Amino acid sequence: MAMMAEPKIHPQHSLAGRGVYLLDDHEVVRRGLRHLLESDGLSIAGESGSAHRAFRRIPALRPELVILDDDLPDGSGADVCRAIAAADPTIRCLLMTGDADEALLINSILAGAWGCLSKQDGSSEQLRLIRRALAGHTAYSGRFQTPLVGPATQSLDRRLLTLTRQEMNTAIRLGRGLTNRQISQEMSLAEKTVKNLTSTVLRKLGMASRTQAAVFITRALNSSEDPADGGYRFSPSPALIAEVTAALLTCTSESYTVPPTDEVRARDVRRLTDALTATRTDRMGPHLLPGRT
Repeated sequence: MAMMAEPKIHPQHSLAGRGVYLLDDHEVVRRGLRHLLESDGLSIAGESGSAHRAFRRIPALRPELVILDDDLPDGSGADVCRAIAAADPTIRCLLMTGDADEALLINSILAGAWGCLSKQDGSSEQLRLIRRALAGHTAYSGRFQTPLVGPATQSLDRRLLTLTRQEMNTAIRLGRGLTNRQISQEMSLAEKTVKNLTSTVLRKLGMASRTQAAVFITRALNSSEDPADGGYRFSPSPALIAEVTAALLTCTSESYTVPPTDEVRARDVRRLTDALTATRTDRMGPHLLPGRT
């Protein structure tokens, strides 16, 4: 199957007078990003090492994109992103992190971030994600995919780690018992493409049926090393755990061939919020799976 072409960006047009703002308290990190962006023809609108200074400068400069550390000396990256989104929704934010964990992923999505870069990724991958964000696409490092399928993949079975991001999206939906038609609608793919993806997932997992794969996926998602952590994986309902994971995968998906509209992004975030709320109330009594409209 042919790979989706990367969105194209023309710096002279889309970055005119705006550029990228860098927010990190380490000069060496800002210097590295500055060199990476400028060597690829992108312009730097400004930079700072503190959230306090960034709050004053960013609304005035109105950069197209802000790349910021998730852990700043005077504030969290998610809080800064939330404040920027409230001040000017046209400014996109990319968090940069050294730890690709689920808590950060969820916080970034709920804060309105367009993606997360990993400090462990190479320059070419970081630049690819930056250009995706500039083109209006979500841009999350592939390193967030591993924690999404739970600790089971690390301690019991690593077959899930052989799946590509699109195959993982398909596998999660198999775990929820969706048909090929339902999966194609959720992922905006042709039914024939979903059929091919399903066959690939079954082959990589070494399983003969959709039911067998669904049970495997559900058990992996229902795993938790520390039930006291209060996370969504503590929910007693495998269906809700699968729903949160599917919502996270939708929010971070690269399957859109055109940039998602504000309405589509809001719908995806709302689905995640509803699913997270359901897992919290699930511990106190019967629940209903959040509606998927």
